[in-house]
Amino acid sequence: MRKPIQIPSLLAASLLVSLAPDVAQATDSVQHTTELSVMGVYIEPDSDRTDEYGSAVRVIYGIRLDKHWWVEPQGFSGVIETDQSAFTDYYQQGLGVDLSYRFFGDKEFTPYGLIGGGVSRNDVANNTSSEFGGFANVGLGLMTSPLTQSGLRIRGDARYFYDSFDDGLSDIQFSLGLTVPIGATRKQIVEKTTIVEREVVVEKDFADSDGDGVVDGVDQCPNTLEGLNVNSVGCVDTDQEQSVVLRGVTFEFNSNRLTANAKDILIRAADALKGQLDMDVELAGHTDSVGSETYNQQLSQQRADAVRDYLIDLGVDPDQLTANGYGESSPIRSNDTEEGRERNRRVEFNVLSR
Repeated sequence: MRKPIQIPSLLAASLLVSLAPDVAQATDSVQHTTELSVMGVYIEPDSDRTDEYGSAVRVIYGIRLDKHWWVEPQGFSGVIETDQSAFTDYYQQGLGVDLSYRFFGDKEFTPYGLIGGGVSRNDVANNTSSEFGGFANVGLGLMTSPLTQSGLRIRGDARYFYDSFDDGLSDIQFSLGLTVPIGATRKQIVEKTTIVEREVVVEKDFADSDGDGVVDGVDQCPNTLEGLNVNSVGCVDTDQEQSVVLRGVTFEFNSNRLTANAKDILIRAADALKGQLDMDVELAGHTDSVGSETYNQQLSQQRADAVRDYLIDLGVDPDQLTANGYGESSPIRSNDTEEGRERNRRVEFNVLSR
């Protein structure tokens, strides 16, 4: 950007500087807090039970505690074969709770460990009593990255399962199934900004409404975006490629719908384009690394197209606009932190040289 013109002090009629209180600006990010897993289970029973096998269904309700830790109430019901006739199988049910640790937190793919226990019931054929007892389990598992926009994942684990029935039995269980988010919370990230107000009364001919360093009396493009280099008459220099991030242009969670605040910001961008018809721009959509690479590519393209469509609705010539999505391929911050992921979710306004 050109260096702003210094206004001689003799032109100032008055000068007032005041400090305003801190102003908090909040942005939203959405984080899943509960999820539901439904898993099929293959059981390798304790040899004291049988030399055969078993199967079951396990349902898990996960509750997030923080980035890594989850509490997971679970229930299961299954049958263990005995290879004997006349309904001599083991019928087993249980209710309990596990504590799960996901090693990579919110990463796309993460291994996890778990430990927990609960109450078990073993209903054994040819035995008139059904014994209630306890169980404990410990295991290791893997969870994939989201496979759909709804956040559906594949989950699998292996568990050592101790059952107090019949003086204690030890089984090995292998589980595989699907996990889907069913609850979310909107987490506010608050940024405090101290506003410094300066009131300067000067000669009208020296006012610079768009702050590009060219006074209004000379400026032929009075609505240029902050951060772009301009020429001597205040128009964006189209002889060079340059870029600016459209800060505040955000979307509703997991969609390409512009927020109300984003639409207000794009009005200024539309004015800049309509004020300089020889300026062609690329609207570049970017995402963080949460989700699959293919999904992020599609989402970034949809968001770039949404910005282009809205600018056209505001009266911008479609020939001035190109929309491209780059997914997670060009991060400007580390995706290991929430702040970094938020900065990587952006739309860039790239001036194309002619």
